[in-house]
Amino acid sequence: MNRLPYHGAGILVWRKTAFGKTEVLLGLRKHHPQAGMWSIPGGGWDERKDGFGEGTTPDYRATAIRETWEEIRLSVEDPDLLTPLWRKDLPFYHFRVYGYPMTGTRDLVRHEEFSRLEWFPVDGLPKNTASFVRSQVSTLMKRHR
Repeated sequence: MNRLPYHGAGILVWRKTAFGKTEVLLGLRKHHPQAGMWSIPGGGWDERKDGFGEGTTPDYRATAIRETWEEIRLSVEDPDLLTPLWRKDLPFYHFRVYGYPMTGTRDLVRHEEFSRLEWFPVDGLPKNTASFVRSQVSTLMKRHR
């Protein structure tokens, strides 16, 4: 059942290579509305699972963490490292994107949302990257040079 207003969140996972270059983790979406586009893990807020932040505001960070775990099995080990990158607030639509630095190596598991997961240099994103992801990568680079 679709409910308005929609509330959601996602995480742009990034890392520094051994050469000091920044890469971002993107997944190739299998389902609409972004089928065939490289995007980030994310999705809708669930009141029961994610709860509320302050007052009656949805806990967007909890949503982003849960969706990232569900979609790529990446656990956000230190939520304090989540950096707000982007937000959209319309009367019927609210979405937050956070940046999260991944250190070390982990096995990433693509779930039913993605057909592939890949690391891309920030200056070499695929042509079929979702447009909003490009703006988030730009913001990430301004904040984490």
